[in-house]
This record gives sequence, structure tokens and C-alpha cells, in this order.
Amino acid sequence: MEKLFKITLRNDYAFKRVFGVEENKDILQDFLECILDIPPETIAGLELLDKEFHRDSITDKTGVLDVKLRLKNNTIIDIEIQNRWNSEFAQRTIFYWAKMYTENLKTGEVYTKLPKCITINIVGEGFNLNNLIHSEYNVVEKHLNDKLSDKLEIHFLNLAKIEEQENIEQDEKKKKLYNWLKFIETDDREVRNMLAQESPMMAKANTTIEIMEMSPKEKWLYESRMKYEHDKASWKHVGYQEGIEQGAYQKALETAAAFKKLGIDIDKIAQGTGLSIQEIQAL
Repeated sequence: MEKLFKITLRNDYAFKRVFGVEENKDILQDFLECILDIPPETIAGLELLDKEFHRDSITDKTGVLDVKLRLKNNTIIDIEIQNRWNSEFAQRTIFYWAKMYTENLKTGEVYTKLPKCITINIVGEGFNLNNLIHSEYNVVEKHLNDKLSDKLEIHFLNLAKIEEQENIEQDEKKKKLYNWLKFIETDDREVRNMLAQESPMMAKANTTIEIMEMSPKEKWLYESRMKYEHDKASWKHVGYQEGIEQGAYQKALETAAAFKKLGIDIDKIAQGTGLSIQEIQAL
């Protein structure tokens, strides 16, 4: 059957369709094993917390397609794709971590019942906190570098650094993570096929992608999500431009008001600030 479109797992719908469904939990486990310092037996038997695809979350402004799961030891993990890094994202991921942490404490329970919570952020481009492919942030004492608690882990996986690391000697775990990130980043079928030859779990993920690429419904869902991402970038750009324009206008008003108080001729103020005579007279 003919393939209808090309897929990259940087599309969060496609990512969840591969990693966030019941039949592919073994793929998710394989991916997590090369990110987290957790014994494989603890990751095995993970429970997906949101296995449904809601149409609103595909096309709505507020829709977030992440992969949420719980491990045997009650650790909660949230995995999210972020195609473009922005200045708010660090605060945003802390906010989501805090929400995930506190919503699991029932009324009357002691704080020691709070679960460990981990967020994993896969970033497509623009990540600027450090130069690592994989970075992990915790709450630590500034001078001794001691962890205050092991309940908080925030991971960033930087897809933009993959090509730079291609020829670096790596241990088995780092090589496995590198291959998974390359698999996620690419839309090249040949690259995925090559990686799939080295890993049974990547081969299974690749089969899922190949089936998706032949489905008109999957094509519509994938492209709807892609359109949402493009629209979101446009909304932010428009908002940014409007903010600049509004700030410049406010500055012109303040300057005009100051000149007016000094008794400078209104025509000259209009020429200097770009404001109309009516706007200046109204100040």
C-alpha cells in the first residue's frame, strides 16, 4: 500500500501515537531506560495514565499532547515534545512539575506520601540552557551540590545537538539514547530503517510509523497537529509584534506629554513623535 505522507516524531501527535499507547509500552520502557537512573525492573510494568486521543487536544489552542505514566514505585513521569524553545519554557515545566507533584497528595495525607515526579522535555531547536544532549536538573545545595530531595527531576533532551555528537565515543547507554533521539528527530525513512536494524524496539516503533504513513485518518490527525503548531508560532509572533508596537506608542505618548509640559509647539511634537495633533492635544 502507498505511503501518503512522511512522519517525524517531533510532531507530538505522532510521538504519543508511538510511545503513548498500550500496545507499545515496551517501546516506551526501552526509551526510558536510557534516560533515567532507575533499575529496568522498576520501569517494567509501567502504567499509562492517559491513553486516549481527544480531538480537542489535536486542534485546540490549549491542547497538550504529552505522555503520562506511573512506575511500580509510584513515580509519576510526564514526557513532552517542544519543537521550539522559548523563554517561558523553563518556568512552564517547573509549573507542570509542581502541579503533578501536589495533585497526588490526598486530603489528610502526610507530605511523605508525595510521589517522586519527573518531567522529560524533548526540545527540537533553540534550547540554550547548556550544550548537552541530555541534561538533568534537581534541587541542590549551591556550595556542596547535595540534593535537597530526590522527588524532583527535570530532564531536557536537545535534538539540535545530535549531529554534533555523531562521531563521539559513547558508552552503551548514551549510544542507545543518541540513536533514539536521532530516530525521533528524523523524517528520513532510510535513517529510521537503518536504526531499526540495530534495535528490536526501534523496529517495532518503525512498523507503527509505516502503518501510520498509509492511513488517511492518521495523515489528517498528523497534519492537523502540524497546522496547530504553525498557528501557535504565528500567534506568538503576532503577539510579540503587537507588544512592540504598543510599547512604542506608549513611549511616544509619554515623550509628547513631557514636551507639552515644557511648552514646546504641538506641531513640532507631532513631527518628532509621529503622533497626530489630536492625540497630543488630548494629553
